[in-house]
Order: sequence, then C-alpha cells, then structure tokens
Amino acid sequence: MGKIDFNKTMLQQISDVAWLVHQGENRLGILNKDVQDHYFYITGKELLEFDDDDEVQQHFGNVKLFEDQIQNSAKVQDTYYIKGYAVEYPDPFALEEGHAGYNENLPLYTKIEGNAVYYAAGYYCINFEKGWKQANSPKLATLEKYGFEGPFKTEIEMRQRLRQLNKQKRVSVK
Repeated sequence: MGKIDFNKTMLQQISDVAWLVHQGENRLGILNKDVQDHYFYITGKELLEFDDDDEVQQHFGNVKLFEDQIQNSAKVQDTYYIKGYAVEYPDPFALEEGHAGYNENLPLYTKIEGNAVYYAAGYYCINFEKGWKQANSPKLATLEKYGFEGPFKTEIEMRQRLRQLNKQKRVSVK
C-alpha cells in the first residue's frame, strides 16, 4: 500500500476534498470533491464531472482508488529566505520596508501575521554573560538584550566567529 504502481491510477491527498491524480511518476491532474459529494477532475486540457465515488473509480479503472492512496506528502517544504538568510520556519511573514518594526540591517520576520514578536533570520553569536552562544533565527528581543554579531548565512561561518569571540572573552577576563 502507498507504493507507486506504474500501471494503475492512484490518488495522493492534498486536502480534505482534493487529491493529486498520479499514474506512475506522472501527475495527471487534480480531483476535487464538492459539498454535494460530486467530483470534478481537472487536467490542463479538460474538466470532467462525476456524481459519486463509483463513477470516479470506473473512470480511472481502479476500484480501490480511495483506499490505496499514495501516503507520502504532496507538499515539499521550500526553504524560505529573507534578505538572503535562510528561515527554517514554514511560511514566515517578512517585515517589509515601511513596517514599524523594520530594520534595514536585520532580516526580520514574524511567525504569525501581525504579531509583534520578531525573529531574525540567519545565524548569530549572542553575547551572554557566561560566554558567546550560537543561535539560529533568534528573537529580536534576545539580540537586543544581550548584544550579538551577525547575521551569518551559514552555520560554519557563525561557528568560526563564535570561537574567536569566546577566545577574546576568555583572554579579557584573565
């Protein structure tokens, strides 16, 4: 179950009422179900209507079309970038120029549209009392409270600077 059979048409659910229609590796179209339990099959060339599950199964020649579905997710998570810095949070809301919290030097975003909790995309070195620590997309409030260096585009770049900063801090404490 859930494996791709190159000879039969299979569904891959993308919402409660929509499926991608596959035949082998090929995506043929989208099957939608309306509130009256009627189906609409949309391809780039045609729109077909079906009254019920049975008509859909007959059309595609697979009586187990709704039972034996492709299990892996149809959604592929993209990496989001704000000002060139990767954000690992899905669907961030970037602060645009003109926004009250916008900062020209930091790639800021919120996790919920309109929220006042801002996060900074990228990697950072944060100057805590006991030493510099690393962070990926920290809260802006944390950066402002403790001081920081960054953003860095890669973890390696940030770690190199982190070693230098901690070495300097140890030397200055002695």
